[in-house]
Amino acid sequence: MPTFRTPCFFFLSTCLLAALSSCQPDKPVRTEQTAPALADTLDLDSLANPVGALNATPIRRDWHRLTKRTNSREPLIVYRSVRRAPVELNTSPPLGEATLLDLTRKASEYFQIDPSKAAEVRGRTGTVLRLAAGTLVDANQRPATGPVWVEMKECYTLAEMVLTNLTTLTTDDEPLQTAGMVFVRATAAGQPLQVAAGRTLRLEIPIDQGLPLPDMRLYYGQGTAPVRWMAAPEAAAPAAVETIYTEASRMPAYGSGPADINRLIRYPHEALVSQTQGVVFASFVVDESGRVQKPHILRGLGHGCDEEVLRVLRQTSGHWTPGQRDGEFVKVKMVLPIRFSFQPGQLTTDTSRASLSAHAEPAPEPVATEELTEAIPTDRYVFHCSQLGWLNVDRPLTGSSTTLVAPTTPDEATTVRLVLLGATPTVLAGDAGEGGYQFKSLPTGRRAVVVGLRYQGGVPYLAWQETTTGQDATAPLEFNETTLEELERRLERL
Repeated sequence: MPTFRTPCFFFLSTCLLAALSSCQPDKPVRTEQTAPALADTLDLDSLANPVGALNATPIRRDWHRLTKRTNSREPLIVYRSVRRAPVELNTSPPLGEATLLDLTRKASEYFQIDPSKAAEVRGRTGTVLRLAAGTLVDANQRPATGPVWVEMKECYTLAEMVLTNLTTLTTDDEPLQTAGMVFVRATAAGQPLQVAAGRTLRLEIPIDQGLPLPDMRLYYGQGTAPVRWMAAPEAAAPAAVETIYTEASRMPAYGSGPADINRLIRYPHEALVSQTQGVVFASFVVDESGRVQKPHILRGLGHGCDEEVLRVLRQTSGHWTPGQRDGEFVKVKMVLPIRFSFQPGQLTTDTSRASLSAHAEPAPEPVATEELTEAIPTDRYVFHCSQLGWLNVDRPLTGSSTTLVAPTTPDEATTVRLVLLGATPTVLAGDAGEGGYQFKSLPTGRRAVVVGLRYQGGVPYLAWQETTTGQDATAPLEFNETTLEELERRLERL
């Protein structure tokens, strides 16, 4: 039977109303933000009053809006990247000294941020890096000021790892299984920055196919060509206990006003038939990413109203602007009173609306610390890093007991890698010897590929040998001329 729409009455606390930003009707979306962003884009804007320039070209400094939605689950200010490195960060090898791995390494992205504000940068492959205000300092522990360039290089596929000259060996030559490697560097006025003593930055690594693996740890890169890995101190791993606040300098917000949530509310048909009306009180936590956690009803009405409120909270999850304390995004506990008001004649239209009132719990201190089973996302690995550079999420390779030799004549122009296939791949560098390249401490019975790369006279060569560890004797490597495009395509098949 058709029903009428219900008139809406709203009561919203001043703190939440001031923090809400705009949203499209009937579905949650990421929209305009008011928090400052130093350089959301490098497209030309107005030449009337440019703030800065890149390579002598005036560039836009957009402090008020994001021009493109980045991710529906993460409604934070996201600094957009540029492909081309700024002049002060250009690390290309001098002309005539490039090697094959210089030409094939994964390209970096560059983000310009304001270090005095809480910032998030997001790589194209899914890496998320979050820095609280004041996290970056110079060599003398002085907080960075002015524009800061953040460089990010993401290597998640075997092709990217091999072509960027990366392996999964520790400083003690122990093999690892990797979920991905990320390089992070920050500079101000061309000078390198570091993480302030006692501070960390939050690193989120996407999980392959959404299936997290146990015992994954954070490793820091050591040295170069290729990088070796050292396990990060245990304190650098994310804590299992999180602090939830009930008050913040900027409270969590959804949309530009109460109407944005109100447009999502539907008066349940059962409640209309029974003429149920009143207020439903729902409690939930908005986390640092704007997701809704632990929604539950404190006081309900029944007749479908309670379920409707929980449905809307789940629908808006990931689209809230998170709360902030001292420049950092934090978890904040919220209470939403949602009023359902019945009026005669409502059963003659298709749908009806419920009115909304919302406020945060009026407690000035943080609530007692509690464990959140859903505090750590299940679609990514989350770590807190105390240093920049190469960052790697790995676990030790178990079952090591055999050795493999790839027969060829070692020389400076040749690189040989052993790739163990699997959900978490392993890329190993061999020790050069008289008989070829030797790979030690391998598990038996693993499918593997020996990849040989050679670069002579400006021409790349590829050797490819499929094998099984501990079972097959590896034939001498045969190098065949190839192209950079074919080399990349071949490696991507792994």
